[in-house]
Amino acid sequence: RETPNYGSTEPRYSSLPTAHSPSRGPSSMQQFHQLYDSISSSIFSINNATVSLERGAKQLGTQADNRAFRDRIHATQQSTNDTIKATASQLGTLSSLASSGDKQLKLQSERLRNEFQDVVRRYSTIQKQVATRQKYTMALPSPRAGGEPTYGWGGEEKQPLIEADETQVQAQKQIIADLDHEHAILMEREERIREIEADVLDCNQIFKDLATLVHDQGGVIDTIASNIENTEYNTAEAVDQLRSASQYQAKARKKMCCLAIVVTIGAIVMALVLYFTLK
Repeated sequence: RETPNYGSTEPRYSSLPTAHSPSRGPSSMQQFHQLYDSISSSIFSINNATVSLERGAKQLGTQADNRAFRDRIHATQQSTNDTIKATASQLGTLSSLASSGDKQLKLQSERLRNEFQDVVRRYSTIQKQVATRQKYTMALPSPRAGGEPTYGWGGEEKQPLIEADETQVQAQKQIIADLDHEHAILMEREERIREIEADVLDCNQIFKDLATLVHDQGGVIDTIASNIENTEYNTAEAVDQLRSASQYQAKARKKMCCLAIVVTIGAIVMALVLYFTLK
């Protein structure tokens, strides 16, 4: 299966690992609670990052907006994207652990998964707003460093076109410098736009993978439950057969006892007849 990158143009993320049904043991409950606490902490961190991005989006395009400010936004999104990916994987493991527990564990796992999906949806919405504002503010024209160039045409004295004085040479140099500056800015903007697009997380793909993971685990659980039901049925059938065999043996023993009694009585009668006859 191809590794999804959730909307990123950089292969930073790996696919959700396949979770196996955990063996029931004394450490399963402890592992469940440790994972639950870790996921809860991650959800809290994602929510804080969302608040920070929302506050940062309002400062884009203002005096506070500069390269360092946008680098911090980029770092926040990268870190949060990694946290979301890791948390989705942990939720898959938590769901698998809950499947071997009681109903209360399953409810806790489902509630935490819903909370995770809600906070990721909000984060994704804010992230798209940040990307839009970054693109919009980056599209604004930047002022030229040297101001408007003076081309040296006209004036009080007319000069021949073939004669280039010092003012015209400086003006041409300034034009070239301005063009180079604008080209460098354009290249930087394109690079930043690619970076912005790479930061935007495809939360729908994460939810899809998480749902597939939980569904696959549900299939394993259904198979286990079916095997348990078949075992219970076979056990009940075996008990019925043993009961029938026991009843058959009891009847057989009763018949044997009756036959033995009849034979004994017959033997006594024959003995008495012979005794009185010979006497």
